[in-house]
Amino acid sequence: MRSVLTKYLTGAVMAAAVCLWAGPAFGQAKITMDDGRSLTIGGGLRTSFRTTETGPDTGDYNQDILLDSVRLYFNAQVAKDLQVEFNTDYGQPDSDLRVLDAVVKYTPSPYFNVWMGRHLPPSDRANLAGPYFANAYDYPGLVSRYPAIFAGRDNGVMVNGEVSGGTFKYAGGVYDGAPNVLGTPNSMLWATRVVYNVLDPESGYYNNGTYYGDKKVLAIGLAAQHQANVVDVAGTPGDFTGVNVDVLFETKLPSAGVVTLEGAAYDYDLDGAPGDGQAYLATAAYLFPQTVGVGRLQPEVRYQKFSDDSAIDAALNYVIHGHNARLSAVYTRTGPDGARENQFTIGTQFQF
Repeated sequence: MRSVLTKYLTGAVMAAAVCLWAGPAFGQAKITMDDGRSLTIGGGLRTSFRTTETGPDTGDYNQDILLDSVRLYFNAQVAKDLQVEFNTDYGQPDSDLRVLDAVVKYTPSPYFNVWMGRHLPPSDRANLAGPYFANAYDYPGLVSRYPAIFAGRDNGVMVNGEVSGGTFKYAGGVYDGAPNVLGTPNSMLWATRVVYNVLDPESGYYNNGTYYGDKKVLAIGLAAQHQANVVDVAGTPGDFTGVNVDVLFETKLPSAGVVTLEGAAYDYDLDGAPGDGQAYLATAAYLFPQTVGVGRLQPEVRYQKFSDDSAIDAALNYVIHGHNARLSAVYTRTGPDGARENQFTIGTQFQF
């Protein structure tokens, strides 16, 4: 075990040194054209060094340096009240270049917008933040398991809006969803979400897992999805219904430190087929006010549970420039009761 820890710490130091030497690049490329048209271009990179146990408590580890995700972001204002968003992703697990988002947005009012194309359906807070805007480095895939084509996305049409700058938000849409059971009529996935912000509002359809103290947040969200005839239960078509409630609380203390607490509960009903059950998520983090070098330290713990499977993370994040530049050192113990495995991760994230 000592040799494993030595290798892990050596890799951690090397990865952190490379990231700090390279330094983050910030900025935003915006091209302004005539008639109010514009194009904004950005990107993101997540890469990690991981030491993963080969089996439950074997003491043997595999080591990998992974390209978790490379994303390019394109947002265009093509006419009054009309935007186009197109984003790509390359990385794990299949190392293919994929269409992440491809959506046309009609936005005549904050109260009423229509999106059509590939995007994030109304779902839980974790999915609407994604890995780039979550508090933890790795996405909570053990508990956040609504059906999707790729990275939580699906093809569909959605109506969404907000009141009072995001104090209350709603969204509802219809999507392709999962393939139907062979021989049954095609059915669509229906998805909806509502959010109420008790303290500061969160404007926009997307959200964050933390605002690093820029907002004082108490957000309560409720989401539901349903699709008929997508589960084969002993030769009989069954339905999928998923519901969840999620809560985010974040506040800046008088010391200027930031406390972040997040929780969620899920119920997935697949008529008794595999994947049926309840899931729970709990996260707690504290961002220290003192600057160490070019960033601030944020210890964090996270717990996930789905049926008999669970995962616990103990992490130390180094926040350089919010979600645009941060490093994470994470210890994870995951697996079913009696068969848990260990993993050590050094993750880096940069966006511009």
